Amino acid sequence: MPELPEVETIVKDLKELIVNKDITEIIALDKQLANFNEARRQSLIIGQKILDVSRRGKHIAIKLTNIYYLVIHLKMTGQLIWVKGAKWLAGGHPTDDLTTVTKPTWPNNTTRLIINFSDGSTLYFNDARRFGWIKLMSEAEWQDYQNKLGVEPLSKNFTEEFLQAFLAQKPRSRIKPLLLNQQYIAGLGNIYTDESLFRAGIRPDRLASHITSAEAAKLASAIRVVLTEAIKHRGTTFSDYRDGRGQKGNFVNYLQVYGRTGQQCHRCGQIIQKTILAGRGTHFCPHCQQ
Repeated sequence: MPELPEVETIVKDLKELIVNKDITEIIALDKQLANFNEARRQSLIIGQKILDVSRRGKHIAIKLTNIYYLVIHLKMTGQLIWVKGAKWLAGGHPTDDLTTVTKPTWPNNTTRLIINFSDGSTLYFNDARRFGWIKLMSEAEWQDYQNKLGVEPLSKNFTEEFLQAFLAQKPRSRIKPLLLNQQYIAGLGNIYTDESLFRAGIRPDRLASHITSAEAAKLASAIRVVLTEAIKHRGTTFSDYRDGRGQKGNFVNYLQVYGRTGQQCHRCGQIIQKTILAGRGTHFCPHCQQ
């Protein structure tokens, strides 16, 4: 699933492509999204100009002139593919169309929604497993939804004082599941949680009550640094992610623990271990993290 850096990369690229473009048509091909074919919903979308594309946590929000939002969560296999003539850019989970086909064609059998623009370009929402979603929200609905999400880890509100106070409220919880909970901190996922905990020298199974103020401060800093570096490198790619330009993110070259089970730690030489924590594969160095 794309995490904050991957979604931020897609948002930045989409913003260059669709802002100030007028929507001329929207077509739902998936029965789960059939409400987009209803007359009232179409009237709220068709003829509207794209004012902005932004990110909140792992969500993409496309703002329309009438201050409605098309809010998208790509989940496991979602894609956003922009096409104009022979040009195309894609972000999210790839298929053979993104990796092996010289001249891919859309829509295909994974296409769930089509948005056409006045300049002749098209945005396809594809999702092979159909876990992702797209919703039309009023400004009030979008604000209410955002209120259920936690603090943005790259915002001014994410401070060491915030993290210390947050951990104090959850003393019996283990640190990694806390960081993954989108109601507390929005945007962190498995990759960047493991990497941040490594940089802070904290084992992922430590109880919140056992983390000192100094460690919490170090962790807050590590989270900001890891996310900033990952955005710089356009996210992390293994086999299943492409950024908004259809390219692999190269932060994979800088990973210290995630996906390195059985390999030597770059810092101390001990073997990186993997365990299951809160149902998620969790990577750590038994020497560098205490």
